[in-house]
This record gives sequence, structure tokens and C-alpha cells, in this order.
Amino acid sequence: AGHEYPYYTPGGEGQWPRHVTEGWMSIWDLAKPVIAQVHGYCLAGGSELATGCDLVYVAEDASMGYPAVRFGVPDMHFHAWFLGMRRAMQMMLTGDSITGLEAVELGWANAAFPAEDLDEAVLDVARRICGIPTEIVQLNKRVVHRQMEHMGLRTGLRAGTELCALGVHTEAMAEFLSTIRSDGLTGALQQRDEPFGDYRTGHEPSGGQDASGDEDTPVTA
Repeated sequence: AGHEYPYYTPGGEGQWPRHVTEGWMSIWDLAKPVIAQVHGYCLAGGSELATGCDLVYVAEDASMGYPAVRFGVPDMHFHAWFLGMRRAMQMMLTGDSITGLEAVELGWANAAFPAEDLDEAVLDVARRICGIPTEIVQLNKRVVHRQMEHMGLRTGLRAGTELCALGVHTEAMAEFLSTIRSDGLTGALQQRDEPFGDYRTGHEPSGGQDASGDEDTPVTA
């Protein structure tokens, strides 16, 4: 999920989280509004991608989370900004997911719809935006972003990449990578989640399937 793209960030310690954060912030900096349409599993890098978008609409039974915190540190530290301190702390310390409805309630997403209605609902929002002059839409996108940046969002996300770099050197990360080499990625993820009984080891309700062997599988529009 992004490993195949070229790096434009400075090399050295922490290059990967800097690369990821700058990539998602490039969506933030686009003049054109970007809408995320999420159903099924939206985990780890998938949740980062959705969060980088300007508007997020989800299926009610979508599953959003960052299970990778069970062995490492996120690349992009957005949770406290969009979920508030308490719920962000719970997700960071457990790796638990939330449903689409919960994502809306907490402020991570704009609205949730039944999965079968999601396509048309998102298209309706896009049509409404298209009814406004382009130059006004571009300026009003910046109205919101500029205030968030004055509060420190961009600076905070960049500073968080240092913690991700530290996480790479932990014993937990070394053990997880060793398990990948011996049992494969799917086996390592199963062992990670079995004590919690969720994700690929449980029966969480979800509007989609994660059949790729990778947990970063968002659906965006």
C-alpha cells in the first residue's frame, strides 16, 4: 500500500513515515476537493488515505481502524485530531476498530449510509459541490484547512513521524517481522489478532471482504 511509489522525502531514519505523511498531505493541498467513499474494511493505510480526503462518507457497517498498532506505531498520527483524545487513546492502545456509524458520531466521517445507498449518496454530494463556482470551492476548502493548520495539524503530523521511526527499532516489531518471514504475512496477522478475536480471526460485521492478505484495503471515490 504505497511501497511501490517513488520517495521524494529526505532519506535516513524515518523516511517511510515522512513519505507516507507527505503523500497524504498532498491530497490535503490539492485545489480540488477529494471525497472518500468507504465500505468494507478501511484499516491502517486505508484509514490514513480516507482521512487525508476532504470529505468522508461511509457505509454504516464499514470497519475503520488501525490494527497495526498491535506491533508498531502509525505512520500518520491523525487520530487525536479527528476522534478526540479519549477515543483516540483507546484505539491507539488496543487496535480496536469502529463502525461507520461510530466514525460519524465521533467526527471521523461526514455521514453514513446503508451500503446499497452509498454510491448514489456520495454522487449527490459531488453534484452539489459541482453546482458552486470552481474558484469559490477552492478558496472555501482552504478556509477550513488554514484554520486547522493554525491549530497545528500539519506540524503535529510531521512531528509524529519521529515516533514511528522509533517504533521500527522495538522488540515487538522485530518479532512481527520474524513471524512474517516464517509464517507469511497472513499468518503473522492472524497471530497478531487471535488474542483479540477480531479482524480476520473474528466475525466483525462489515460491508466488504478483505481477501487480499493485506489490511490496507479502502474503497475510495
